[in-house]
Amino acid sequence: MKMSNTIKTGCALGIIGGIVAMIGLVLYLEVDNSAVVTMSVYMLAAVLFFALAGAFSMNSQWSWKVLMFMNFVTLGIIIGGAIADYYNMWWAVVEAVIGILIVIVSVSGETKMWLTEPHTA
Repeated sequence: MKMSNTIKTGCALGIIGGIVAMIGLVLYLEVDNSAVVTMSVYMLAAVLFFALAGAFSMNSQWSWKVLMFMNFVTLGIIIGGAIADYYNMWWAVVEAVIGILIVIVSVSGETKMWLTEPHTA
């Protein structure tokens, strides 16, 4: 199966989400006693977004169920971080929108076929 625009969009959204999380780390880091926790939440979100981007790559080894699970883990980290006040609220909204867009791309039929069939460039 050739890489469709839907798959490219999912990969791009994952990369953008990871970059936005790293930018948020730089912008909203306040050096205090909870700085390690704040850094950890932003970095965890970045790593999860980059992992989601990898799910849409040529060498993806995830099943569709794993992709959906990781989508909701990523959204849970972002929403939980915002509720616990580790994440800036507006930055969390931006990250959550990117996460929801990845979920929308993930539920498409093309994504299910991409994850189950052999890939070609």
